[in-house]
Amino acid sequence: MLMNNMKVSKNNHPIILIFFIFNITLLLIIYFLTTKGIFIQIGVPGLQHHYINGIFLFSALISGILLIHYKFHDKGLTFIAIFLSLFISFFVMMYGLLIFDAKYTTFSSPNKQVHFVVIETGHGDIYQMSNTGLFITHLASIRTDDGFQPFNKGAYRLEWKSGNTLMIKYGFYAQSPLKDYHEMTVTYYLH
Repeated sequence: MLMNNMKVSKNNHPIILIFFIFNITLLLIIYFLTTKGIFIQIGVPGLQHHYINGIFLFSALISGILLIHYKFHDKGLTFIAIFLSLFISFFVMMYGLLIFDAKYTTFSSPNKQVHFVVIETGHGDIYQMSNTGLFITHLASIRTDDGFQPFNKGAYRLEWKSGNTLMIKYGFYAQSPLKDYHEMTVTYYLH
């Protein structure tokens, strides 16, 4: 039934191929940036980089299914492509549910020229935002006891050191966040 409803003229094959190559290229670029600790983030909280990756992945999967179906005209091969796409999509969506309730805390350097965002789920990650706000660069990860979110709860202190160094003191335990601080030093990029 699904295969009978999928009608595309032969003239659309190049468009599907171009769309597939475009999505795969974007995924490779995103992967390369991710290996360097750089993520695409549209707004804060906005559209998280995990969701942007998922959108391009789903687009690549759909265009890949169409490409396989219309290139090979084999229902068995198309079924395998659909099954694998659903399998991959399931895990992407499960991960999306885990990070769905992320909490965002933003702060800036004393001169207001460098901006940061902390994204807390079961743990926290500190990112430096680009001037455009389109990219965020991972600086450090924060681990606490039992998923405590010190930035969301206001249990943190920032001490700006000389140059591009920031000392962060954050609460570790939910029971006594202001008594037991952990410290970390973060070096950030000057624009």
